[in-house]
Amino acid sequence: MKYTQGDIVEINFMFPNGTFKPHPAIIVSNNELQTSEEFVYLALISSKDYHPQYCFELNNEMLTFQMEKKSFVKCHLIVANMERDVFRKFGKMKDPYFSQMVDKIIASIF
Repeated sequence: MKYTQGDIVEINFMFPNGTFKPHPAIIVSNNELQTSEEFVYLALISSKDYHPQYCFELNNEMLTFQMEKKSFVKCHLIVANMERDVFRKFGKMKDPYFSQMVDKIIASIF
């Protein structure tokens, strides 16, 4: 397993309209699932705060690296990809911020 839960990576993200575009995303699936199923679930990260009720705002204090732009996790845009689809890793989201983001994802979807 090359990537772990909480890693922020770049993938070719498929949008709801069927188009693809390289984007940062955060791995939300747990490590056990990744090992057994060989894929990861990811949430899109964007500099746009469209649908703010589903956004989790990121700041550099939450991360192990510095984001170039103000960014938001899109808690309602979750995809499954193979690890091989990841282009690169930027860094990781720190706890307890990761747990707060997961709570927002649960509230947004369920």
